[in-house]
Amino acid sequence: MLTAIGSDSKIVEFLNQYKFRIEPDTVLPCEPRLVEFPQPPVDPAPPPVPDVDPLLDDAPMMASMAVMAVATSVLNKSVANKAVLNKNKNKNKNKNKNKNKNKSTLDGASLGASQLFPVFEMRRLHQQPSRNAFTAARRFTWEMLDILPPPGPDYTRLETAVLLSMQRRDRERARRLPDIELEATISVSEFTRALYIEDLGGYEQTEGLFQAILTACEYVGLLYKSQFNRQRPNQFEPLLRPLLAVPPHESYPSNHAFQCFSIVFAFATILPEHPATDELARIAQNVAENREWAGLHYPSDTAAGRDLARRFAPYLHDAFGPLFQAVHDEWV
Repeated sequence: MLTAIGSDSKIVEFLNQYKFRIEPDTVLPCEPRLVEFPQPPVDPAPPPVPDVDPLLDDAPMMASMAVMAVATSVLNKSVANKAVLNKNKNKNKNKNKNKNKNKSTLDGASLGASQLFPVFEMRRLHQQPSRNAFTAARRFTWEMLDILPPPGPDYTRLETAVLLSMQRRDRERARRLPDIELEATISVSEFTRALYIEDLGGYEQTEGLFQAILTACEYVGLLYKSQFNRQRPNQFEPLLRPLLAVPPHESYPSNHAFQCFSIVFAFATILPEHPATDELARIAQNVAENREWAGLHYPSDTAAGRDLARRFAPYLHDAFGPLFQAVHDEWV
């Protein structure tokens, strides 16, 4: 047992958990004791000091060095393994960099210059510009935009009749099914393809803005869904057979319509003279209508999503102003 530093020293308590075999040229560690650390003293009497060769009076120091050598060896091996893993990770990342360049979806794919969740833009959406009482009252007016509430049960019954008639058109439903499945998770490529920049570099800000709008509007749309709390069409009419799994949140307004038309209005604000603006609006309308053909939304859900996008557009511009300017600079 080591007592050179004192029985209360933590170093001594640590080293006393291990036995060492002292030989003429080295100190070899033996199997550690199975003792709880720190070990309380059992006998108040000082432990007996082993009879050690005078030439090895520095045994405590040599024991410490042996333990440190083992720990350093393990640490260096761990660092080396991590370096190899990181090297392989970077190699695979570089290999797939070009492959994933233009894949930008809400499920977490690469976004180039954009971030997955637009944190700073959402903070600007929530922040209070001044301490004025009137301004404070208007802080969250974007949560209380004046959009019509969902129609009552009589009109909803008429809408479900329309959806049932669409459901009976098997050929048209089958024609739309591939797009319906593809648009279940909205991709910015739906819009970059119409702008002919899907396979081009130099438009990272545009792709980033589109993706950020999809993410932010998904969040805002869920707030409005919760306010109106409208049942999904198949909950109101059990004869409806949706083509996709029914989302767990409410139906009104349609988030797909809200997200897609928000991209349309944002791009029209940045580049009002661009000839593809009408094509973007057509794509947004088609995506929204496909959700009706899938049996997931009423036509009034689609109209409400488009109306919410129109009314939310000024707040979106205020929150994403720097990114709007960056997109403008990419095109002009």
